[in-house]
Amino acid sequence: MVGKVGVSTNSVFISYSNKDRSFVERLAADLRNRGLCVWFDQWELKVGDSLIDKINAGITSQDYLIIVLSKTSVRSQWVMRELNAALMRELKERRVVVLPILIEDCDIPPLLSDKVYADFRGDYSLGLNRLLGRFPGQLFPSGVNMQTSRSLSDNVSMANVSRANISDVTGRLDELK
Repeated sequence: MVGKVGVSTNSVFISYSNKDRSFVERLAADLRNRGLCVWFDQWELKVGDSLIDKINAGITSQDYLIIVLSKTSVRSQWVMRELNAALMRELKERRVVVLPILIEDCDIPPLLSDKVYADFRGDYSLGLNRLLGRFPGQLFPSGVNMQTSRSLSDNVSMANVSRANISDVTGRLDELK
């Protein structure tokens, strides 16, 4: 994804169970609308593609792997393979790669037990804002140019926006679209 002037670009791979697809479709769209480059299998895989090759390339080429934790995903061998690949990358690169999000009560894999997760169980917006806290440079929804965002300067001083207020600002930007 080509970054906007003054805005950092981050990319994420979403690992999930197909039974959680409706949640992930919403999440992927929300992340993309906030300027993140999202690798979502429904958008990336084409007829004839090698699943293993494409998924491996997706995991290794994105900055982060978001793992959607649910009762079905923690029992999925495929999801656990994706998680293991990302955890190995995390060890090798000595930086955070795996971003767990919890969408329902489930047994959290032992290797994730010490990680802070974004909790989507009660309030989707709170979980999304917690996750977006990992990407402080991603303030503007995709498709909103800097000139449009400057028109908000009468109401919001962008220099003083705290992470807690990001959702308010992006909501106002969404209204301008």
